[in-house]
Amino acid sequence: MKFGFMVSRKLIDPGSSDPYGRVYSFLNEMEDLGYDLACLGHHRFADVTAMGGDSASEPSAPLIMASALLARTTTMKVCSNILLLPSRHPVEIIEECNTLNELSGGRFILGSGIGYKPEEFETTGWNFKTRAKRMEECLEIIRMGLAGETFSYHGKHFDIDNLTIVPKSPPGPEMPLWIGAVSDPAMRRAGRLGDGWLIGFAEQLDELRDKVTTYKAIAAEHGRPSTLILLRDLHIAPTREKVDPEWLGNVITVWGAYDDIGSKADRDALSDEVIFGGKQVNIDEFTPNRAIFGTPDQCAEELQRIKEKVNPEYVTMISTGVPDIEQHRHELRLFANEVMPAFKD
Repeated sequence: MKFGFMVSRKLIDPGSSDPYGRVYSFLNEMEDLGYDLACLGHHRFADVTAMGGDSASEPSAPLIMASALLARTTTMKVCSNILLLPSRHPVEIIEECNTLNELSGGRFILGSGIGYKPEEFETTGWNFKTRAKRMEECLEIIRMGLAGETFSYHGKHFDIDNLTIVPKSPPGPEMPLWIGAVSDPAMRRAGRLGDGWLIGFAEQLDELRDKVTTYKAIAAEHGRPSTLILLRDLHIAPTREKVDPEWLGNVITVWGAYDDIGSKADRDALSDEVIFGGKQVNIDEFTPNRAIFGTPDQCAEELQRIKEKVNPEYVTMISTGVPDIEQHRHELRLFANEVMPAFKD
């Protein structure tokens, strides 16, 4: 497996003479520790997100932020996870992605999804209700544009005649198009049109297995790659006594907040009962098959479950239940030193 970590805007210090200093330091340490992938979310026009706190954790301009991160790293890839693709024009996205890969030696990956908040689209003139079909047209156009040849496209939402994108994609493998999907139609779209499926952190492993089988079959039918990128909540502590007793409550709050603002994940029955029914569970009952949690040995056990049941190419982690941003770095190190070596490609 390869490993990644979500990079939060909460690392930014607006009052500092070097506001992004902690972000760059975090990225450099990720690379030194052997992580393969840094991920940037995307939300627009919001001071807060479902992650909680008093500032947004996802950038509103992830491709601009990615340029700075790529310029300050040398081997690690950067992925948008996820860019709200139907809120932008696809030709602009191709130009920006080609520029990112030109400056980084092909280390940027476009991860995209349809989003779930109307104001992120309608504020800039895009129809929220047609975003799914527009997403498909965007992916088709981007695929044509990445090929580097003059192309035309005539769809319901976009008309393009005899266009050549400049700069062209740099030499080497074509940039992968990874697609974030939580619903069945979105997963099928990822299989038909994408190169990888960005799997959300709400998926329970046992229920995910059949979805993965379906996804891979659809991808094979359409001659597409089927890379699996699994997102997981992480909380790792050196001993069981050091585990944050508030962690599970924090995670449940975040998961519920996503539903409150329109992201209706396909959750398993126990998750639904805990989040919406008030069912009380202990942390050891809830976390297996849902999160990477506990001591290094417990986290290794969960990674083994992930490998046996889903076997993703990438596991990307996010510290939604850990509000202290400095604690993220401690956990980044502990996971890399004590867990990752036994599973890393």
